[in-house]
Amino acid sequence: MVFEKTVSQVVDENYVYARALHYLGIDFFEEPNKKLKEICADRGLDRKTVIKSFYAFDSSNRLKFSDLERYPIELLIEFLKHSHYVFIKEKLPYIVHLVRKWNREEGLKNMLPEFVEDFIKHIYEEEDTTFKYIELLCKIKKGSYASSFDLLMDFKNYSLQSEFEDHQHEDEFGAIRSLMSTIKPKDLHDHVLIHEIKAFDREMIYHAEIENHIFFPKAIELETTIWKKIKMLSQLN
Repeated sequence: MVFEKTVSQVVDENYVYARALHYLGIDFFEEPNKKLKEICADRGLDRKTVIKSFYAFDSSNRLKFSDLERYPIELLIEFLKHSHYVFIKEKLPYIVHLVRKWNREEGLKNMLPEFVEDFIKHIYEEEDTTFKYIELLCKIKKGSYASSFDLLMDFKNYSLQSEFEDHQHEDEFGAIRSLMSTIKPKDLHDHVLIHEIKAFDREMIYHAEIENHIFFPKAIELETTIWKKIKMLSQLN
């Protein structure tokens, strides 16, 4: 029974449970040798809540590419925004927390804050520019093309194709990935941290694949359709 095991044993069996416990207010490295049932009693946590949390964090919310390819671009944008939220508000803060409490100094404590700052800046720029541009194109497609030029003036210096090309060569996590590959885990904290960083890296790669192979092609197709329609109407006038 999981509640009869120590926190260290529980986490050692599945590193994802460390994050689940963290969001319940329990850091696995604070009292690793205490039984889970004792910690739950101390914190006033009922077993049902803990099991639900374990299940939620252990379940994969990843959608298949085939499903995402069928999404209209407006829904795809919402999916990508949600992924951004999870990265910024859930996964990165936990990794930062683990690194701050880490007893080893491998350069990660200096590299991670810089990555987080650049990553968040990149996400906000993408949402404030690329996503807004595509949302405007969707609005034009559904409404009138008459005022399209005025609406698009805010994006006169923006190139979706250039953004797409730059996006395909980005690898913000490369330096941290290389660093982590040299670290030999010595204890449970090391194992959990390495697991979380690798999991985050996989999600970043998956997210980039969605943008590069589904989102941008759909966006460029939409842009081409809109501009053809605008040019055709302008010639008629």
